[in-house]
Amino acid sequence: MKNLFKHFNDIDIDVNEFEEADVTEFEKAQFKRDLKRQVSKTKNRKWMKGVAAVCLSLGIGTASLIGLSYTTFAHEIPIVNSIIKLFSTKDKIISGYEEFADQQHLEAESNGTTITVNESLFDSKKFLVGYYIETDRDLGEHPEIETTFKVDGREHALFHTEHIIEKVGPNKYAGLTTAILNLSNQLEQANFEFHISSLSNRDTKEMVQGSWDFEIDAKATENKVQIVEAPASKKADLGIKINEVIYTPISFIVNYTETQKNEMLKEKWDVISSDLNVKDDLGNTYTSRLTGGTGNGQGFMEYVFTYEKLHPDAKTLIFTPIFKLMEAEIDENGVKWVNPDSDLKMEIIELSDIIIKIPK
Repeated sequence: MKNLFKHFNDIDIDVNEFEEADVTEFEKAQFKRDLKRQVSKTKNRKWMKGVAAVCLSLGIGTASLIGLSYTTFAHEIPIVNSIIKLFSTKDKIISGYEEFADQQHLEAESNGTTITVNESLFDSKKFLVGYYIETDRDLGEHPEIETTFKVDGREHALFHTEHIIEKVGPNKYAGLTTAILNLSNQLEQANFEFHISSLSNRDTKEMVQGSWDFEIDAKATENKVQIVEAPASKKADLGIKINEVIYTPISFIVNYTETQKNEMLKEKWDVISSDLNVKDDLGNTYTSRLTGGTGNGQGFMEYVFTYEKLHPDAKTLIFTPIFKLMEAEIDENGVKWVNPDSDLKMEIIELSDIIIKIPK
């Protein structure tokens, strides 16, 4: 794609023809972030002439942005009303999710604070909801939030929830909440009741209590479920069996079973955990995030991990199971925990590859 500012320099226009348009703090924050990313990609850091310089200075320095009526390049201007896109710059896993999100226009006001839900996305295992917060108080850079969910009227249908909230202006915040279904749940559509009961400043502990309620009927993105027949990969009485892979337009989701039957290793090491290194036949590697897990405490665990979007030309996935054997630190309560920055010992056992042909 041609550099955005070079497009502007090719346009012979009078900047006085344009009218200013009011935009939200979120839109301005997103514009600045995307603009910085565009500038950082160019080797020449000098200010560019003409319209490019005018657009750049106005975009960063004023309370409003120029509303360009010249539509030829409008789709290339980095202003998108997507909170998912805003956070995807920090989170590779959700990159591209905004293309499949459903637009919402839901607003709730309580105790001087307005929360507006502007988009949501459901992939059959996870429900993402993006929202914009305007309040009369300073809640710090990354406020904390208290929420509850009901899924099809059920209160205990989630494995857990994750929240990311970022300040985008004075007393203005963008938030993204991910609600992850219980391991056994995979739904093609669902009704989500999303209740927010408080927001708080994690530094000063100042809290805004209220009641912000939203209800969204969500339909899952198109998906294909592959039941995996490949045998388990085993070594030293440690094993990994891939049960199924769910393919969606935005990701692929892997369910696998872990077994640990080596009692000598359990006695020697404080923590034994498994993971999957994944690549395709084209050489692409894939980042993952834990989506859920359950076990019986007797050497059997079942996990679900979400991976980033699959390359469209890939024909095969190669899973390399690994087990990490780690020493752990023990806190004052006797709880074991692994400090990745410590000098404690760790070993890795790599199992044989599990190769799966991708269905088309």
